Amino acid sequence: MTYLLYIIVGLSIVVFQTTLPMHFGIFESLYDLFLLCVVYLGFYRPIREGLVFVVLFGFVMDGMSGGPFGLYMSCYFWLYVGMLLLTRFMRVSNNLILPLVVVGCVFIQNIIFLGTMAIFVPEVSVPSLSYKRVILQLLWAVVTGPIIILVFKGWHQMMEKWLKTFEPEYR
Repeated sequence: MTYLLYIIVGLSIVVFQTTLPMHFGIFESLYDLFLLCVVYLGFYRPIREGLVFVVLFGFVMDGMSGGPFGLYMSCYFWLYVGMLLLTRFMRVSNNLILPLVVVGCVFIQNIIFLGTMAIFVPEVSVPSLSYKRVILQLLWAVVTGPIIILVFKGWHQMMEKWLKTFEPEYR
């Protein structure tokens, strides 16, 4: 049932990211919401659940982006590995580090994307508007990222508690 929740959330993010930013200007510089799933899976879920969906989310985004194949997949994978390493050194139960982690992930993803653009299209310089867009994405990440992660964590805990009511009792 956990996998079904991940699929529903993943498809909802795909629909949200491909429709709303085009129609509402306020969402134009919204960051990649799959990063929140990567942070959540890296911090709160076991590797057997997280790795499968990080690669799956990366594959879906690679198919939809039109960029170099494997860009999103490798970015999500390495950010996921980074989250796993952070869990060894930090207390993930402390919700005060979530804004820093989300902002760091958004910043690293933007560096990877701008670096990839510089490598594959060297004759084009980085547009000056991209700096403004990165700053807006970082502001969005500080405000909305931790809230969305904690809501998703709450949904997952409620679903697990609800599913335990269906388990048979052994005496």
